Amino acid sequence: MTAILETSPPPRSVPWWHTVQWRTGLRLLFVLACTVGAFWHLWAELIEDVRQGSDIGYVFALPVLAFFAAIGITLRHRGELPIYDRQSDIIVGLLGLAGTAALLGLLVLRYRYEYEVLHLDLLAAPLFLMSVSILVFGLRPVFRFWPAWLLFLAGFPVFYRGLVVAAGGSNLAEGVVALVFAVIAAAIATGRTWRRALTGAGIAAGAGALTLTVLEVRFPDAPQLIDQLIPPAVAMFVACAVMYLYHRGWATVRPLNRPVRPLTAAQSRSAAVAAVVAAGLFALIPLPAEHKLPSPAVPGLDIAQAPAVPPGWTLLSEREYPWARKFYGPGTTWVRQQIRAQRGNPEWDKESRRRRIMVDIVRSDSPHNVDRYPEFTMYRLIQPRVTPGFRIDLGHGVSARLTSVLDDQRLLSWTWLSWNWQGADGAERVSLIAADNHLPDADFPQPEPWAGSNFSNLTHQFLRGNAVTLDPDSGVGDNDTDIKDGQMLITVAREIVRLGAGG
Repeated sequence: MTAILETSPPPRSVPWWHTVQWRTGLRLLFVLACTVGAFWHLWAELIEDVRQGSDIGYVFALPVLAFFAAIGITLRHRGELPIYDRQSDIIVGLLGLAGTAALLGLLVLRYRYEYEVLHLDLLAAPLFLMSVSILVFGLRPVFRFWPAWLLFLAGFPVFYRGLVVAAGGSNLAEGVVALVFAVIAAAIATGRTWRRALTGAGIAAGAGALTLTVLEVRFPDAPQLIDQLIPPAVAMFVACAVMYLYHRGWATVRPLNRPVRPLTAAQSRSAAVAAVVAAGLFALIPLPAEHKLPSPAVPGLDIAQAPAVPPGWTLLSEREYPWARKFYGPGTTWVRQQIRAQRGNPEWDKESRRRRIMVDIVRSDSPHNVDRYPEFTMYRLIQPRVTPGFRIDLGHGVSARLTSVLDDQRLLSWTWLSWNWQGADGAERVSLIAADNHLPDADFPQPEPWAGSNFSNLTHQFLRGNAVTLDPDSGVGDNDTDIKDGQMLITVAREIVRLGAGG
């Protein structure tokens, strides 16, 4: 008798729409909708900043990188024990929402003067996204993707801009730093083993470097946003595609050739309600008011030339700080002029000594670059206190801010008058600084690279609270009677504006 060996029929090809778990997709859309709604102020602000030439556009690459990294983690995920505790999920999710509320409602508003530099809401948004994900999907499934969540820490501008400054501050440096994040994300996405992770990172680095080189050679005048977004996206896609096909022997290109694992966390209406309520409350929290000075266009103003020395004053010295372009962008300069009165004035000094004024000029072809870093964060100040500023009309549509700056540790004080204006070929921020000490050896605040000075200022703010403040808009007055040397600086500033406007 002949035995007949029965073989099972080959598996049928399952349409891709049968592999998708629609409940998982709906919950994911719910999480994204809550995040978009809760931070709609932030997204609108980021888009507007990019339109004005800000370097913050790199943050739009991070969700793409995290998405590819999460897919890689999903594809190599193995089974886990069916242990789930929805009460723990809700508790941890609510704690995350409380942390988000503290970041948005306390720290973001507390450091509003440094808002553009710190952008603490770029840390609050991922924390909210993670917290709502825990409420909806559960704690264990969310933390399965912890390497992808770490990528969102790159959204902290201090970290990114520090690397850009170290790389030279050019558009090429912006692209190189953004590419570094893509290389790390590629290693996470392809990292079944350390060898595969290094291979994926190498492929991403090569593809991204080639793309960046082509952009720099063929499109040297392209906006920096192009360098920030295109090379990382190309690097991530190429690395993931190559490693995906290699793992499958180059046999299939179907993205979904296996069923998606079903949801394991039970649905919780209370968790969904908590997410919606939190999103609604966070959406009501406004962004901090802008600290930027108005930047009017002045007809006849030649930005390429330094502001003219006003009549009755003499230029003593002039110095340029070459590190400024690394912080403010290519084509930016920072020049410090020291001018001295030709004659003494008893209204400005009872002994009729000839007063000195420091004139700091930050010049760029982009008005946004001029205010990329708040003014007082770029000086060496120890335990500073900036008094509320007064608005001063300098004529020709130019409005200045007059304030006093005190250094509690060195017992020094200065009077500060600043304004922004634009000409046909760029924009400037001009700052006049007068020292309370009228002697020839009086000490003036020295500009220095941001990292050291602002870190020290922030440390003092954290430790001393309201005793240290850099915010000149903490309250706005309506006169200048209490500002020492205010009339002297206003007189000089009006002459500079008059000469700059062709008067």
